[in-house]
Amino acid sequence: MQKTQLRSQFLTQRKQLSPDTIEAFSFAIRDSFFKTFSLLDISSLHIYLPILKQNEVNTWLIIQQIWEDYPHLTLVTSKTNLSDGTMQSYRLEKNTTLLENRWGVPEPVNAQPFADDQIDMILLPLLAFDQQGHRVGYGKGCYDRFLQKCKPRIIKVGLSFFEPVEKIEEVHETDLKMNFCVTPGKVFTMNHG
Repeated sequence: MQKTQLRSQFLTQRKQLSPDTIEAFSFAIRDSFFKTFSLLDISSLHIYLPILKQNEVNTWLIIQQIWEDYPHLTLVTSKTNLSDGTMQSYRLEKNTTLLENRWGVPEPVNAQPFADDQIDMILLPLLAFDQQGHRVGYGKGCYDRFLQKCKPRIIKVGLSFFEPVEKIEEVHETDLKMNFCVTPGKVFTMNHG
């Protein structure tokens, strides 16, 4: 399937989820994430903050548990330059002030910058993904550009309410594949051979 078709189809599917379903699925994704990944060897984790009006996975459940159980770990989030789609990383702390940008993304205000090439793991937003680890986002390419600045061995984990499609067409060379994707029912591991 083409990315534009998948984007439209999965945006519609996600908008049809009830608040109770989103909450239940988000808790299931959180539980699977912590069962699957040991964060003891991870010193910094980049996490996106959910656009609630887009019915995204509620990553605050993961953030709260990291703050409680992994005090050694630095949480990092981004601010996007809306004119060129580039992202800058900042530390996310309990007292970080957040302000929504015009896309509805909560972003840190006056936070401490963090070096992209120091991030060990990143949790990626997506609309759809395939069995090879390709993802479909909102089509702005922000995360693809951002990942180019990160270390090559960064662990890339997608979060999705839905199972993978078989294959995404029109994949670009610059599209970096995910290593894993966590859904409410299963964690998918992608082999990049």
